[in-house]
Amino acid sequence: MIKKLLSSQLRINMVSGVASHGVNIVVLAVSYPVYLHYLGYEKYGIWLALGAVLSLARLSDVGMAQAVTKLVAEDLGKGSIQTVQQYVATAILVLSVAGGVTLTVILVFRSQIVLAFTFTGPNAEIAMWLLPYISLLSIYSVAVQVLVGTLGGLGRMDLSNYAETGRRIALILVAVPLLYFGQGLKSLLIAGAFSYFVKHLLSLFLIRRMVNFRLMKLGNISRYCFKRLLGVGIGLFGGSVVKMVGMPFNRFMLARYAGAESLPVFDIAWRGSMQICQVFGVGLRALMPEVSRTANEMSVKSFKRMRSIMRRTFGVVLATATPLFLGLFFLAEPLLRVWLGKSFVDAIPPTFRIMLLATFISLLGVTAYHFLVGSGRIGNAFASVCITWIGGIASVLFYSLYFQRLSPFVICACFCGSWLVSSAFLIWRLHVGLRHHAERVSSFEAACG
Repeated sequence: MIKKLLSSQLRINMVSGVASHGVNIVVLAVSYPVYLHYLGYEKYGIWLALGAVLSLARLSDVGMAQAVTKLVAEDLGKGSIQTVQQYVATAILVLSVAGGVTLTVILVFRSQIVLAFTFTGPNAEIAMWLLPYISLLSIYSVAVQVLVGTLGGLGRMDLSNYAETGRRIALILVAVPLLYFGQGLKSLLIAGAFSYFVKHLLSLFLIRRMVNFRLMKLGNISRYCFKRLLGVGIGLFGGSVVKMVGMPFNRFMLARYAGAESLPVFDIAWRGSMQICQVFGVGLRALMPEVSRTANEMSVKSFKRMRSIMRRTFGVVLATATPLFLGLFFLAEPLLRVWLGKSFVDAIPPTFRIMLLATFISLLGVTAYHFLVGSGRIGNAFASVCITWIGGIASVLFYSLYFQRLSPFVICACFCGSWLVSSAFLIWRLHVGLRHHAERVSSFEAACG
């Protein structure tokens, strides 16, 4: 059983990810009917379209959050708390500067961004007013994510999961009353800002209970740490760039070819299926810092343990995910009708089903992805992201130009194919990586006699 292979804390981290994400799904299930009831498809579609700009603003992350998790885990294994502190402080400074530049660019081109979505009249006015605040919120969320990544690097992925759960609960608790009192889209903005502030405080409090951090100390800014963060983060950043361009592209294309009212259909199918996939994916994130801590141990015992974890984890995920995805595939329409009530539209079930298939395929490569990142094979992880998103975007672009139309179903179908190729690539690279690591261990032990 996998339980015998995993350390106690690693099991806690993985289980907490699943449990925490279960709460997140409940919050999401409550939020969609409420948002659609008070805002309608068109207004909520405007919020989702501007959310695409939020994704672009997160390009200022430059891969720092994930790099912090990996490097903090490595240095924690060496007992270097001072360096851990320097990584976190340096990352926050870099993100503050990059975020300021990104915000300036968005403000300068605000009118052009709104026009690109073809909003007119009152919708354009709402978008012009919301855009700067959404951009600022997204940049703040990136800085907060560094603190969450620090918790993961310190070996407490469970605490980072709880901080995210606290954010989502705070979001819905603030948004619903504001919507009820007629605050419209302003409700989502205020609730979003409050929820990230809650996550910020929770993360900082939990970190300081574990280690005595002094993040505001000037001596924490380190050129060495910056170079290492950039070295690890650049490959992860490349993948983030591709992802963050992909989602705005999909929403932009839908807004132009199918109208703003099609965006909630796409979002329900995409985010809903991704949330179900993340029931397993969030737990698997704990593998990356664990691999980072053990990848440099040149012993047959550590290698066999790491290989067994990968194989058993893949088997458990496949055995448990398959019946869940099959059940949801066949029961999609009645479940969605009950969930959305009067807000239900016929286009949602088929779109949701094809996205279920796409995310199940993507889940098959998640274990391999975290192993490759944890063992330093950032290039392989970046290549898999490029296969998924560039392949999907190219398919969407070809279809829209050739047929002069587009729908949420078509976009999801295009990404289903690209995820199939990406997962196959990840599994292949995992096998190659394990073989190379075995050869290194054998050579090291032979040299040591």
